[in-house]
Amino acid sequence: MVGEQPLLERIKALASAQRYRIRIHAVRHMIEEGFDEGNVLEALTGKNRILENYPSEMRCLVVGTFAVSEKAHQPIHLVCDYSNPRLLDIVTAYLPQKPRWVTPTRRGRLT
Repeated sequence: MVGEQPLLERIKALASAQRYRIRIHAVRHMIEEGFDEGNVLEALTGKNRILENYPSEMRCLVVGTFAVSEKAHQPIHLVCDYSNPRLLDIVTAYLPQKPRWVTPTRRGRLT
């Protein structure tokens, strides 16, 4: 199992080196929710943390932010597949919203 800090460092390094793929589910959320690839990269390479790690699937949920203005930042969730040591798959990306998320880091109810 990969520790969270080394895993986060690996994710940041792959994103910074542009060694990633954005999957269709993430693209769909990008279109529907109004964010772009630059926002995803900002969140992956900036201040972020792993909220949940699913080692049996070699995936994790990362929460980060991207700037919407000089003083305002938007939280974003990114599900990353780290099964390939040389390439990061961004499986999905979405803006955490109620009722599924009470805050960007605390789950709410499912329906």
